[in-house]
Amino acid sequence: MNLKVAIFEYAKLSSAHFIFLTAIIPLTGAIAMGEKDLFLLTMLFLIGLSAHIVGFALNHYVDIEVDRLIFSTNKRPLPSGSISKRNALVYILLVLLIGCLLTLFFYGVFLLLLYLFGILLAGFYDLFSKRISGMDFVLAISVMIGVVFGAATVSFQFPPFIFILCILAFLQTLNLNLIAGGIKDADHDYMIQSKHLSTRLGVRATQGVFHVPRSFQLIAYLLAILYALCVFLPILFGVIHLDVLLLLLLILFNVLFFIITYKMVHLKGFNRQEVRKYVVLQYTINWSNIPILLMSVAPLAGFLLLYPIIGLVVSNLILYRTVVRPQVM
Repeated sequence: MNLKVAIFEYAKLSSAHFIFLTAIIPLTGAIAMGEKDLFLLTMLFLIGLSAHIVGFALNHYVDIEVDRLIFSTNKRPLPSGSISKRNALVYILLVLLIGCLLTLFFYGVFLLLLYLFGILLAGFYDLFSKRISGMDFVLAISVMIGVVFGAATVSFQFPPFIFILCILAFLQTLNLNLIAGGIKDADHDYMIQSKHLSTRLGVRATQGVFHVPRSFQLIAYLLAILYALCVFLPILFGVIHLDVLLLLLLILFNVLFFIITYKMVHLKGFNRQEVRKYVVLQYTINWSNIPILLMSVAPLAGFLLLYPIIGLVVSNLILYRTVVRPQVM
């Protein structure tokens, strides 16, 4: 395998489509605390990058046998054999070591322990998400710790805004893994009798027929409502102050999120390509609330809106030679 191909395969193993988005989770906490040092923000981005790679690559490592069962996933680096399990494990451990060294050097032992705790929770999710119901909540706590980690690099005196961001990160992750992830994996999770909460609730795709029970639909709507409340209530109570234009954007994003959620939970047939499209749209729209809220303390945070788009477009274009048809997940 030549160097170019190897880089591409390890990028796929690292789930490059979400790499920018996940890596800036600690940045949201730091920016909310007033961090403006570009060098420190860059180091924090690299630490977030290491956490993303470890979490997603380990997920691929654990799911190798499951991925072999499905046509749309058996071409991933591990089930296809383009990367060996041994090399994948070495890669994961090496990236973890780099993340630990960066954290220790710039932020000290306590934040290193916090970084490792977040990684540990994400690892539990990777190992047990298909064996124990409700592991999505563990991953959501892991992402919430990422926000706290970023904020703690500036100060341990957290304003209310940090707690709002933590709740939003928790709900976003629940939505991505429980709702979008449960629908995305409905074909093979049901086949392997996964204990994932979505499967336990009855989400399944068999012989082209897609079944999403009403109870699951209600949970999807409930999470969307809770998320919208956590976005708008702090504004109504004066915790966050935004211009009218930004408020209108928030309303637009949340309306679009409800529309996408409705379409996703009412799909009649299971087509993984179509499901991928809705997952990408839903999570990107959901994320867009965060940079807008951050603009209340850092106007330039609006540029973070571009990060998920850049990550998705660049990864699809370089790795899969397509833009309009997502080939990830």
